[in-house]
Order: sequence, then C-alpha cells, then structure tokens
Amino acid sequence: MTTRTPALTIQHIPWSPAEEAAYCVLVDHTGGTEAAPPCPDCNSPERECETGAQLRRALRDATTARRAG
Repeated sequence: MTTRTPALTIQHIPWSPAEEAAYCVLVDHTGGTEAAPPCPDCNSPERECETGAQLRRALRDATTARRAG
C-alpha cells in the first residue's frame, strides 16, 4: 500500500525576534487593540498612512536581515 504525500508542503520558518516585534507593532497599528482603534488610513484602499508604510518596511527589513544572516 502506498502513502499519498502532498506535492506542496508548507515549511515552518521561525521568525527572528526582530521580525516578531515588527509584526506585532504593525498588527497593533493596522488592526487596532483594546486601547486604540485600527488606523483608518492603513485600512483604506489607498493605504496612505506613512506610519503603516514605515512599519511594513521595518518588517521587510527584518525579514531580509534574517535571510541574509
């Protein structure tokens, strides 16, 4: 009897502490918390929030650093 294995597999790649921190700050900003509402500019179709853009760049830079490291 043969066992079927999926052609595509998902690989768990652990995030660095910098990535986790950047992601948490981004989620808190864009999704809101109990203490603060979500950012209306990040959640608009235009995404014109400079803070949100900076947070996304920080997450991208942390991911790039992990991959290079």
